[in-house]
Amino acid sequence: MAELRINSQAFFHNLRLLANHVGSKEKVAVVLKDNAYGHGLLEMALLCKEAGIASAFVKNEAEAIRIAPYFESVTALYGDVESKSPANVWVALHSLEQIRRIPKGRSVELKVDTGMNRNGIMEEELFVALEAIRAQGLILCGVMAHNGYGDELGSEFFSQQRRFEGVRARVEEYVREHGLPRPRFHALSSSGALRSNSIQDDLVRFGIAIYGYLCAHPLVVGEIGLRPVLSLWARRIATKSLSKGARIGYGGKSELEEEAKVSTYDVGYGDGFYRLNERHKLFTAQGERILPRVSMDCLSVVGEREEVCLMEDVSELARLFDTIPYEVLTRFSPFLKRVVI
Repeated sequence: MAELRINSQAFFHNLRLLANHVGSKEKVAVVLKDNAYGHGLLEMALLCKEAGIASAFVKNEAEAIRIAPYFESVTALYGDVESKSPANVWVALHSLEQIRRIPKGRSVELKVDTGMNRNGIMEEELFVALEAIRAQGLILCGVMAHNGYGDELGSEFFSQQRRFEGVRARVEEYVREHGLPRPRFHALSSSGALRSNSIQDDLVRFGIAIYGYLCAHPLVVGEIGLRPVLSLWARRIATKSLSKGARIGYGGKSELEEEAKVSTYDVGYGDGFYRLNERHKLFTAQGERILPRVSMDCLSVVGEREEVCLMEDVSELARLFDTIPYEVLTRFSPFLKRVVI
């Protein structure tokens, strides 16, 4: 049976690197959204608990409820949260309308748009939002932004950080005036944190870096020694001894240049692997050619191993399909078995 293997030591290694950079493990929050970037929500949550991580961020309430027992707080980045959800499930607020929908007494984190122009209230709405949160009887636990320029060269990254500093100052003044607890502040993701020499935020939301990747321009963030956490393994279905000139798979697009043994394995694009065709060239981690075209439920490899590692680093597959590691990772089917090693 095909499986994704989750390397716990690689995860702990990455966590140590990131905690050292930001100053302490207490400032590290882990983003486990979208089935933990394909790694398995529960599997990664348990590793986070073992590592002593207190805060997690997920896509929605459904993901938050599944892992709530393992964290002090789990913030649902999108959607609302019902009153019956565990008290440590927090909700990110993106609009004034959403504030009025959240049940009284829920813990919330206010998202402020500092220039990405995607989600969150506008800066000029900040006072109105804070008043609405207080009037609704919500508990303001955090104020957040998302600096969308952490991967890029240029000055916009620093401009957004300055804008968030202004937001923080205004919120701190507001809570002092009204005798409210100071919320936590955070705006940085993986690349933004790693390009910063001094982290002023109370925590950093680490996503892709925890899993062993960065997508930043190399002049922004250099090589820091992250290790990929996930590898994809497939089991052999059948092996055939084929002669030179034999054609394989749909359309016969692979043609053997010499006699060889060719095996099929139980992974295909239905599992989230990309549909390699005759324009692509990819090898297993053991160096054997993966033959096009990949089918829905299986693929062919020159060789006869009982199992093959189709990839232990998704970067090459991402390059072949002109995308980023995020997309490759999050495509993996939730029905693929995840095994922590």
